[in-house]
Amino acid sequence: MAIHPTAVISPSAQIGEGVTIGPFAIIEEDTVIGDRTVIDAAAQIRRRSIVGSDCRIGSGTLVGADPQYGGYDPDTPSWVELGNENTIREYVTIHRSIEPDGKTVLGSGNFLMNGAHVGHDCIIGNGNTMANNILLGGHVEVGNHCFFGGASVYHQFVRIGDYVMAQGLAGMSLDMPPYVITAGVNYVSGINSVGLRRAGFGPEVRKEIKEAFRNLYLTTQYVEDVLEEAADQTFLPETEIFYQFLRKTSKKPICVRYRKTAGES
Repeated sequence: MAIHPTAVISPSAQIGEGVTIGPFAIIEEDTVIGDRTVIDAAAQIRRRSIVGSDCRIGSGTLVGADPQYGGYDPDTPSWVELGNENTIREYVTIHRSIEPDGKTVLGSGNFLMNGAHVGHDCIIGNGNTMANNILLGGHVEVGNHCFFGGASVYHQFVRIGDYVMAQGLAGMSLDMPPYVITAGVNYVSGINSVGLRRAGFGPEVRKEIKEAFRNLYLTTQYVEDVLEEAADQTFLPETEIFYQFLRKTSKKPICVRYRKTAGES
């Protein structure tokens, strides 16, 4: 364990084996820092934060800061929980829940670049990449293996499915199904084919996902009609995830606005 003498660490903090804590870092009470995690200079791990093993917390980052929510009581016993092997770069902010005993959750293996913001009560899966200055409002749900381009923004309560790719400066206030590419403000511009191939999705799986995409986006049918037609069919597990996402009750409608991108066939 290597702790700089200028770091401020609460006696009640639980610090794992092999942890490195840099100059002027602050570790408040009721926190847990997993083994081999590195906390850079001037980072802050606020009270009721759990950080997993083998994480990197960049300089100036705030984990467990109070949510930006009018009327919030700072004494609310809420939490932030980070999994293992997350890379959190400089000046990222991750806010704790607004609910008593609630959690803002970041899974494992995520990469959050400089200036990213994760609002209160977000639930984020594993293996996601969030480029510089992306903004997640409160209660946003993100699946696994997504890529969010720089300065893209997401309205509160939006759901983002697995393997979604968002272009830089995209703005989303509607639910984005798995496997799609998003662009502009609430537009889907295609399938994340490159991401699926890199993830090992075989030709048969990609073909069926493409057909599901066409049934939703290259049609005049409503989402309900698409789901009714799919109800009696059997799909590969990866495609079934797509339809399960559409079926799930949500505060936001599914984004069905399609805009073909330049060069797309």
